[in-house]
Amino acid sequence: MAIFTNPFIEVVNSFNGLPNKPINSHLSTEMQKRKQQRTVAMYLTMRHILDEVQQLLQPDEKIINLLPMTNEENSQMATGGIMGMYAPQTEETKQYIHDQTSLRGNRLMVFTNQRIIFFIVIEFLDNPKQYFSYNYDQLQAVKLAERKISVPGNEHFWQREYFTYYSLDFETDDKHVFTEFLTNENGLLFKRNLLTIPAMAHVQITDRVVRPNKFDYIFSNTDLASKILFVGLPVFIGIMFLMSLLGALFNW
Repeated sequence: MAIFTNPFIEVVNSFNGLPNKPINSHLSTEMQKRKQQRTVAMYLTMRHILDEVQQLLQPDEKIINLLPMTNEENSQMATGGIMGMYAPQTEETKQYIHDQTSLRGNRLMVFTNQRIIFFIVIEFLDNPKQYFSYNYDQLQAVKLAERKISVPGNEHFWQREYFTYYSLDFETDDKHVFTEFLTNENGLLFKRNLLTIPAMAHVQITDRVVRPNKFDYIFSNTDLASKILFVGLPVFIGIMFLMSLLGALFNW
């Protein structure tokens, strides 16, 4: 039920000044009621979170906008399965789990005029020092690559529906790496910030992973890892199969 009733993105977008979308018409009456309850609780949680974020800002620093990410619409690579396990430390986070039926799935990227602040909501609720900070002046290049995926249409399987998403990857000068898949809305917001936040004007936009040195390129590059996994592994298996076949034929 959390997939259909998670209000996190809608609530964060409302803090960005975007209009609220009408409640999902396909939800049952009970699920609509549950989502409304979660939405009210999430508003209160986000108000508290933004108050805490304000305490992190420098005197001349201000929030520009917020980019929400969830396990429903973004990657679950570091927040689903075993990686998604979490033990709440405070009564507030216990209440958050009760209200939202969520652990580490909701994440927030806060754009200020000086840096990006990123955290997992439940961890930040437990400890406001549990966050990552990416200063724009330490960010030289960003991979923001547009990708498209097609799925069978609802009426006929041979008709395709196309969806756009973005692959995001960057490393700061102090070796902080961030990798994520963004929704189309996320990607457009990130791209707009690159173009409109003055402190980000120097950042190069690329369609490939950029690392300051070869070691980081090899060991902190999910693109390279996926190529090795999906290309190199079948080739290795094929070679081993061929060697086994030749060994059987020639009694090696």
